[in-house]
Amino acid sequence: MLVQTQARQAILDFIAGRNPGLAPGAVTGQTSLVTSDALDSIGVLDLVLDLGERFGVEIDDAAFDLENFESVDALARYIAARSARPAHAAA
Repeated sequence: MLVQTQARQAILDFIAGRNPGLAPGAVTGQTSLVTSDALDSIGVLDLVLDLGERFGVEIDDAAFDLENFESVDALARYIAARSARPAHAAA
């Protein structure tokens, strides 16, 4: 749960850094990374790469399933689940 909380905060911080004009609280755990204007497609790619490096998660093509980007919280759950796997099982 700690990794999920850290991942959620990292996602929110990343979005805030990319959109300094966003009002505080404009992006929440329920904000969609697909349908909102929080990030463009390059921003989503940069976010995933950043999270992969930060949490030691190998991001593969399966990560780009729309279900993982349904919300900030969904992506945080995905990152937490992947970071909990042993290295040999993270394929």
